[in-house]
Amino acid sequence: MKSVTVSDKQTLREVIGKGVKKDVVVERDGHAVALIVPFDDDDRYWYAREHDAAFIRSLAKARRQMKEGKSVSHEELKARLGRTEKI
Repeated sequence: MKSVTVSDKQTLREVIGKGVKKDVVVERDGHAVALIVPFDDDDRYWYAREHDAAFIRSLAKARRQMKEGKSVSHEELKARLGRTEKI
């Protein structure tokens, strides 16, 4: 992990450079104010999903259904669909 100290006159490019290859803690006046982590397109997709209220609600609903026994196993689903091949 790398730590950098920022001033009000610095640009983001000056703070993190051309790219982030490891975590960077940004400090101002001796206190951590931000954490910059390496991030790619897959991370961006999942970050958006994890912060999407509808997605979070759907996960909660699925977990409730599982707990209440309102789900089927993978094998049962294949049988219901008439699929017998190995996956």
